[in-house]
Amino acid sequence: MKVLLTGASGFLGRHLLDAAPPAANILAQSRRALSLPSIQALPFDLTSENWLPHLPTDIDLIIHTAAESNPNRCEQQPAIAEAINYQATVRLADFARDIDARFIFTATDLIFDGEKGNYNELDKPAPVNFYGKTKMRAEEYLLANHPDAVSIRCALIFGKPHDNRMTFSAQVVAQLQAGQPVNLFTDEYRTPVLVNDLAAAIWELSELDFTGPLNIGGSQRLSRYEMGEIVCNCLNLPSDLLQAKLTTDVILPAKRPRDCSMDISRAKELLKTPLRSYESAMVVVLGLV
Repeated sequence: MKVLLTGASGFLGRHLLDAAPPAANILAQSRRALSLPSIQALPFDLTSENWLPHLPTDIDLIIHTAAESNPNRCEQQPAIAEAINYQATVRLADFARDIDARFIFTATDLIFDGEKGNYNELDKPAPVNFYGKTKMRAEEYLLANHPDAVSIRCALIFGKPHDNRMTFSAQVVAQLQAGQPVNLFTDEYRTPVLVNDLAAAIWELSELDFTGPLNIGGSQRLSRYEMGEIVCNCLNLPSDLLQAKLTTDVILPAKRPRDCSMDISRAKELLKTPLRSYESAMVVVLGLV
């Protein structure tokens, strides 16, 4: 199986490389240098105009994770967000359809407006920030124009980073271990998913005939403050290091939806991959088992 993986040097991309089945012949696209054994690196920018004709046409699967995923940067630099999140996805979707390659796209729970929570795949997306809007439009185009495509609505992703770039959870852990206070929202809810579980689920989906949208998150609906409490409990640290904040206390470029928790029952029925709770997964991430 020949696989094109975009965003291979990113957080999820690197974990997908780690979890790849032995039979996968991976072409790893990234803007940054990537040197790994048995991986063919494709160092190019998806927002450029000249890369598509150079891709091989015998690709069996495209896993498209490359994105500008920081909502604040998307709000401040909409042209860049539009180019990578929407336009590049459209070009890849058309290419995949034309060569009959299966396509797995990583969308986001932020396509929802956050007004009700526990969203399922039938709920209508209504994003409140530019990042969510680019991802929603990319999902809509992909599913309307490619018959063998999956759009994964990924929840907040956590886990061990491969390099010094900090994920939200890793940053919280580092600050708490250093005895530094951490400001965390009490009124913003997600269903955080362990990056290892998400990567395993994506590879499992590559072998299935499922198409359409799919919510993939963990099995706990939590605020960021509650995530911090779990980290404190795991590390036996005082919870008074946690500073409770409301989203209305902070002015940010991108509007934050209140409750983007997702119903993951369809994924649980479809997949063998466990989608662990934040609490059980964080024990593993922190090396406590």
